[in-house]
Amino acid sequence: MSKIKFLKWSNGKEWGEISCPMLGEELVMTYWGGGPCYYTYTAPFVQDGEIYCYCFDHDVDGWCEDEQIYLGEYEDEVTCKFS
Repeated sequence: MSKIKFLKWSNGKEWGEISCPMLGEELVMTYWGGGPCYYTYTAPFVQDGEIYCYCFDHDVDGWCEDEQIYLGEYEDEVTCKFS
């Protein structure tokens, strides 16, 4: 996989690094929006002009591998926000 362009969460809090086989990365920082931490998310990343992330489910101690989470179209200097 070519170099991944990661974006930032405007209001995400760092949780910790987790191995992410879907991104081909040994460790990626995961983030959450605050409050109870049942799920954490990779930094948003750009793929084919669109923004996605992956979710880690802490209840089952594994990635939600079924799908990427679509966050929108990529534009320069865009940041993503937990809602």
